[in-house]
Amino acid sequence: MMATIPDLFLHRVSQDPNEVFIWAQTPDADDQFFLSDDQMTPGPEGWSAATFEQIHKQVAGLARRLHSFGVGRGVPVAILAQTSERWTAVDMAIQCLGGITVGIYPTLLADQVRYQLEHSEATILIVEDDAQAKRCLSFTDDLPDLQHVLSLHTALLVTQITPAMPDVDWLREQANQVQVEDVSTYIYTSGTTGDPKAVVLNHHNFTSIIESSRARLPLLPGDRTIIFLPMAHVLQRFTQYRGLTDDAVGWFAPSIDALPEAIRISKPHVMATVPRMLEKIRATIEAQAAERSHQALRVLEWAIQVGRVVNEKRWTQQRVGWRLVAQHRMADRLVYSKIRAGLGGDLRLLISGGAALDPELATWFEAIGIAVREGWGLSETTAPAAVNGTTDFRFGTVGKPLDGTEIILAEDGEIMVRGPGVFQGYLKDEDATSEAFSEEGFFKTGDLGVIEDGFIRIVGRKKEIIVTAGGKNIAPVPIEHALEGGLIGQAVVVGDDRPYLCALLAPNIEALQARATNEEWEGSLADWCTRAGVLTEVESQVVETNQQFARFQTIKKWVFLREELSEQNGMLTPTLKLKRSVIHAHYSHEIEGLYT
Repeated sequence: MMATIPDLFLHRVSQDPNEVFIWAQTPDADDQFFLSDDQMTPGPEGWSAATFEQIHKQVAGLARRLHSFGVGRGVPVAILAQTSERWTAVDMAIQCLGGITVGIYPTLLADQVRYQLEHSEATILIVEDDAQAKRCLSFTDDLPDLQHVLSLHTALLVTQITPAMPDVDWLREQANQVQVEDVSTYIYTSGTTGDPKAVVLNHHNFTSIIESSRARLPLLPGDRTIIFLPMAHVLQRFTQYRGLTDDAVGWFAPSIDALPEAIRISKPHVMATVPRMLEKIRATIEAQAAERSHQALRVLEWAIQVGRVVNEKRWTQQRVGWRLVAQHRMADRLVYSKIRAGLGGDLRLLISGGAALDPELATWFEAIGIAVREGWGLSETTAPAAVNGTTDFRFGTVGKPLDGTEIILAEDGEIMVRGPGVFQGYLKDEDATSEAFSEEGFFKTGDLGVIEDGFIRIVGRKKEIIVTAGGKNIAPVPIEHALEGGLIGQAVVVGDDRPYLCALLAPNIEALQARATNEEWEGSLADWCTRAGVLTEVESQVVETNQQFARFQTIKKWVFLREELSEQNGMLTPTLKLKRSVIHAHYSHEIEGLYT
C-alpha cells in the first residue's frame, strides 16, 4: 500500500466523518487547545467523544498554527508529554505538514532531553505543562535550532499551542505534498554506549506494516481499544496509526494509574500492551483472591488449571469429556466471568509486544477466555516484524514473519530482517547504520533465535541492551560504570524481561583490604563483604548513582557478592569484558532472590 499517514487519516475522515474516533477526559471549559465548547461531546463520568470530522477540524487548525511557526516538510518537532488525545492531534498535524515528529519520553532527565533536542535539531518543543517547561527552560536558550517552546495545556511559563482558524481544503493540499519516502519520525532507542540513536522511519515504513498486520490480526468493526503506552514508543505510534485503517474507537487512559478505571468505563475489546502490564493484572487478581480467603485462592488456581486443560484439548483437536465440560462451565460462572467483568466484560484480545512474554502468563489469560497474541519487532522494524495470528499461533514464539517481510538467521543465530518496515538508518550515524546491515541488506537485530515450522522463537540477545518487562530499552554499561568505584569493583546490571533493574555488585578487593587493615577487621574477604558498615556504604553509593538516571534506569535491588569477577573464575574474557551469560548462570540463585 503506497500511502502516507495523512492519506490514512483523510481517507477515514471522508468515509466516516460522524463516527466517534476517540474518547478522552473532558477538557476544562476555559481550555484554549480545543476549537470550541462543542468540539467534544460529553460522555460518561467525565469522558468526552470526538468524531472524525471534529478531529479533522482540530488537526487543520493545529496545522495552520504550526505552519505559522515554520513547520513544513522535513522540519523536526519534538513532543515531551504524556500519552493523550492532544499528543495525537499535534502529531497528525505535523504529519499532514510533512514534518518529523520527535517523541521524547517525559520521564527522561533534563540532560537526556537536551541531548535528543540538540541531536534531532528540533525547531519546536511542545511540552505537557508548566512542570515540563520548567525542566527545559534552563537549557533551551543554548539550543540554536530550537525556536519555540509551547505547551499542550494552559501554562504560565510558555504559550499554549492553540489551533488557528481551520481550513480543511488547505490541510488536504498540504497533505497531498507529503510523499511516502518522506521521513515521518525519529524514534530514539538506547545504544550500548549509552547515547541513544535516532531511528529514522518514513511514511511507507508505517503504512506497509499496518497493511500486513491487518491481514494477520484483523479487528472487528466497532472494536474499542485503550491507548496508554508512551507515544514516544514505536509500538504505540504504530497501533495509533493502524487505528485509522480499522473501524475501531480509541480511549485515552489519562495515566497508567488510571488504567483500571479507564478499562471499567470503556469496556475494551482489544488492548495492545506489554508483558509487565499483564503480570500486574494477574498479580492483582491473585492478591484479591488471597485477601478474601485461602479457599478463594485455591478456587482461582483450580479454575485456571481447568481452563488450561480445556484449551489444550481444543487446540490439539482432542475430545473434551462431559465431566471437564461441566467443570469448565462451573469455573466460568465462579471465576472467569467475574475476572472478565473486572476487565470491562468485553475484552477478547490482548496483543503483547515490547518484551518477551512468558508462555505461562499467556495461557493464564487464555484460560479465562481472553486470547493473547505475541508479536516481535524493534524500533528499526517499525514495531512488528513477526506476530502470531488469530488462528495460526504458537505460545512461546513471536509468530511468523508478516507478509512481505523476510526473516533469516545468521550463522551465529542472530535474527536478520529485510522488508518494507525496516528503517532508513540512524540519524547522523553512518557508521552505525552501515554496521546494522548485512551485505544482502538484512537488518541485524541483535536478537538470537530459532525458527520452528515458520514460527520464530527468541532465545537470547546478542546486543548488550536490556529490555524490561515494561518494554523499556536500557543500555546497562553506562549504569554499571556509574556504580563502580569506592567499595564496588564491578557492577553487572540485570533486568531482561523483569519488572525493574537489579545489580550484582562485586567488591573492590584493594579498597576492602585497605579498609580492613586500617580498621583492624577480622576474618576474610567474605566476612568483610557482609559487614553492616560496608553494606550501608554500598547502599549509599547505589542511591547516589540512581540520582544520575531516569527512574526506569535506576537500580531497585542489589546484592554484594563475596568475590571479584575475574578471568580466573571464568567471569571475564581475556580482555576483561564481562561474560554476561556466564555471570547470569553462575549467580542465577542470587538474581532470582532479587526478584522474589
